[in-house]
Amino acid sequence: MKKAAITTHILNLETGKPAANVRVTLHGPHTDAPIATALTDTDGRIMQWENAFELGAGDYHLCFAIGDWYAQQERSSFYPEIQICFKVINVDEHYHVPLLLNAYGYSTYRGS
Repeated sequence: MKKAAITTHILNLETGKPAANVRVTLHGPHTDAPIATALTDTDGRIMQWENAFELGAGDYHLCFAIGDWYAQQERSSFYPEIQICFKVINVDEHYHVPLLLNAYGYSTYRGS
């Protein structure tokens, strides 16, 4: 299976394990509505989205429903959601945007 043009991965730094079943929405340029949605798999990854989209140049953002995920575990989080904004310049490239997570902080970077 070919991976999507935009992928993500969540690692829970508190446990050192992937964050499975996190709802993620992808928002693209020129719209407030999500262009794609998915749940992270058992390895904390989204390699394919539930609906297809065409990658265009512009600003995108990933919205991670972290508060809901922590609530499912009967835990709380400082962040109800985390949004990561990034720019797509070359539509022929792959954009991997990982999230390193704990209940009170997070980090991200452009992966490969």
